Amino acid sequence: MDKLIRNTARSLFVVKEKTFLTPHYIRITFKMSDKQVNLFQNMRSGSNNKIYIPSETAMYCNDYEESIWDSGFFMAMRTYTTRNIDLINKTLQIDFVAHGDNGPASKWAENAKSGDFLGIAMKESQKPLVPAYENYFIVGDSTAIPVISAILETLPSNVNVMLLLEVNSYRDVLILNTKAHLNVKWIYNPSPFDGSKLAEECIDLLAKENQQYVFAAAEFETIRKIRKYLKEELQLERDCFHAVSYWKRESSEEESNQERRKERME
Repeated sequence: MDKLIRNTARSLFVVKEKTFLTPHYIRITFKMSDKQVNLFQNMRSGSNNKIYIPSETAMYCNDYEESIWDSGFFMAMRTYTTRNIDLINKTLQIDFVAHGDNGPASKWAENAKSGDFLGIAMKESQKPLVPAYENYFIVGDSTAIPVISAILETLPSNVNVMLLLEVNSYRDVLILNTKAHLNVKWIYNPSPFDGSKLAEECIDLLAKENQQYVFAAAEFETIRKIRKYLKEELQLERDCFHAVSYWKRESSEEESNQERRKERME
């Protein structure tokens, strides 16, 4: 049963198409029924969602019971970004970083094919992805590319963006669409689970750039270093930056949730 509960919509979505945008970047496009279009009409591209990964024995059904959300029907739940929701063409897209069987979401995406399904829940939101400024400094690793791409697509032509992105290799460089004046620096890290120099690169650039608003999204320790610099060295006001971790090295999402929740409150 598809329905809106406390401004949150959830439904089972069927895979329409899978595309490898780069060797380590998968885009899954889901079909949307007329009912889903109506249910998700107030949702926004670039916002967080919850994906529910079905167990290996779960079978898709149009007329499912609400109880499946609290049963063994799903084997895991993860937080992702809605890369795009298109109510006209009736599609919803989620991008996944392909890193083998290291996690249930990556494993599902790498093995997904047309006709497979995924549970997806989203909250209604009309809040802009970033506040209005003239100069932005944006930094992220590969897990942040979906939200950063969505942010760039919302920015007008009269703003400037300094963008620092970490990906696996030059083969994972993506075309980014925006009307803004964009200056991009790509750095390559073939082993992000072993460590990253993204924070150091970011801090070095921040010391040279004229930034009004900073958006940072990456691994837990990387964000901790960046946030410390923004608060203690640059002394930015809290409404002039947003720094959030999407994952924690050597920890599952369940293990890192509490630490990352505490981090967001700092």
